[in-house]
Amino acid sequence: MERIIIIGGKGAAVVLADQIIHAVQNYNAKYELLGYAIDDESLGDNINGFPILAKIKDLHEKYAKYSDVKYFFALYKPSCMKERVDLFKSLNLPHEKFINFVHPSAFVAPSAKLGIGNVVCSNVTINSNAQIGNFNTLNGNVLFGHDSQLGNYNILAGNSTISSEILIGDGNFIGLNSTIRDRVVMGDYNIIGMASAVIKNIESNQTLVGVPAKQI
Repeated sequence: MERIIIIGGKGAAVVLADQIIHAVQNYNAKYELLGYAIDDESLGDNINGFPILAKIKDLHEKYAKYSDVKYFFALYKPSCMKERVDLFKSLNLPHEKFINFVHPSAFVAPSAKLGIGNVVCSNVTINSNAQIGNFNTLNGNVLFGHDSQLGNYNILAGNSTISSEILIGDGNFIGLNSTIRDRVVMGDYNIIGMASAVIKNIESNQTLVGVPAKQI
């Protein structure tokens, strides 16, 4: 059984906690949620009954010796994706302290490949020959198409649809109910607004909204 500490304590971190709890209670998944690592003292000493165990910078010093304790990084704001990645890298946490969480209701094709530290939430579909890098989050009901590739540190919001043979770089935020057309190539650190439709290639560091999606 893997024992889990979530780095974060608001929003996405609590969503992940509830995904883990649901998987344990309803599918007998082999996880134990220990609690959180977060610096925000206004949260008190627990979140929904699970303790705040450490400040972020102190986490690994406290838990490095426990081989069965694993971490998930669940801090983000869509407008601060680069800062999020920089923070994560600055922690120098060893990769062996991370695992993938795949909710039992998700479908991951046998031919798909996942790196480490990924979160795949309930009812996600990852189709044939897809490649998922490291430290990505695919929220509920995401469809990730066949032969598409996702880099590292990306956030795919609920109900977003990634079509086939797409290449996505690092640190992108793909908004709620947005769609990316097949064979699109996307760079790094872009924000795709909710319900947008991306139909052409995107470089890096852009914010796009609308149907079709246009830079703002």
